[in-house]
Amino acid sequence: MVFLKMGFRSLFRQKRRTLISLLVITLGMGSLLLATGHSRFIGWGLRESTIHSETGHIQIFHGLFFEREEETILQYGLEDHEKIRSEISSLQDVRLALARIDLMGLISNGEKSVACIGTGVEPHLEKKMRSFFGISSDVMDALISPEGEKELILLGNGLARSLGASAGDFVTLMTTTADGALNALDLKVAGIFEGFSPEYDARAMMTPLETAQFLLGTDKVKKLVVLLDKTEKTDPVFLKISDHLKERGFSVALRKWTDEASYYQKVKQFYSQITGFLSLVLFIIVFFSTSNTVVMAVVERTTEIGTMLSLGTSRWQTLKTFFFEGSLVGLVGGVFSMLFSYTLSSLVNSFNIVLPPPPGLTSGYPLLIRNEWDFYIQVLLAVVLVTGASSFFSALRATRMKIVDALGHV
Repeated sequence: MVFLKMGFRSLFRQKRRTLISLLVITLGMGSLLLATGHSRFIGWGLRESTIHSETGHIQIFHGLFFEREEETILQYGLEDHEKIRSEISSLQDVRLALARIDLMGLISNGEKSVACIGTGVEPHLEKKMRSFFGISSDVMDALISPEGEKELILLGNGLARSLGASAGDFVTLMTTTADGALNALDLKVAGIFEGFSPEYDARAMMTPLETAQFLLGTDKVKKLVVLLDKTEKTDPVFLKISDHLKERGFSVALRKWTDEASYYQKVKQFYSQITGFLSLVLFIIVFFSTSNTVVMAVVERTTEIGTMLSLGTSRWQTLKTFFFEGSLVGLVGGVFSMLFSYTLSSLVNSFNIVLPPPPGLTSGYPLLIRNEWDFYIQVLLAVVLVTGASSFFSALRATRMKIVDALGHV
């Protein structure tokens, strides 16, 4: 405790050196926190937007869906999906459960026909799921007709452009039913939406679930999409839902959102490689800058170390004094860097800056910085370790010198 107090007092006795060290640590580690915070926001935002607009946290399929190849459309669809939904909706941590159907066919404006792929959705539940994360859900409003109209369709931006269609126009969608027959229906274009890529937009469409079931001639759905209140609960709730449905006698197969989000996995890997490399380079630069500053501060005090040794202070006591002093510099500097990063990130987040769309996407994304306190603590501990170790080993070199040489060191 005595040497800890001595190290603390040295911070104020060596004001110039302490100030320089704190400035280097604050700016260096603060910049690292900001850069890493932005990369973590990208990963977190991409994850949550994927979950709340596409995959949900858990997806429920027919028990044989992944074991056998379907010979007819929705052969292994969920026939008792309403009962399943009722069972899981009462479980804790389950926020929402919605049904979906995938369908494909030909869409025509009377003069031109284009192959399309689409989804039958429950618009009011899709809107609710998106709103939980703040994703724009206005596009779903177009499918929610106040008159209860169901013969509606949303077209991807590229598909609408290809057909020359706009809101209010009528198109004909032709598909193959579950029995293998052909079915067609005239649908009113309720709106146009943008997907995650131009290629997807060129073929994508959405229609109400009832309309999709009518076109396919079935009451089944492909899957139930389950949304939880927190992504971190996916694993335990996955097991809970699986056990619960098996106890109730339902033959189902469950998939986590990570199993269905192939696009997310690819984009995440792309961003992780870029931001990971840049963060590593920045960390190395900050590490050596901080270490060099602390080392030089100790080297300049070689004469002081020689004086301490000449007065009877043992080598180990001297090393402990400098170790505690360096650790305290790191602790204070780490706290300052956290405050610096948090303040600047809050300021940047308030500006609502939107960056240009990356390759393959049609819209930009916000420049935001995510503050994760667990990472802040990790950086703080790393700074304390770096400064403490740098001070210790620099002082170790000085204590090994002859006292006469240390006293005469300039």
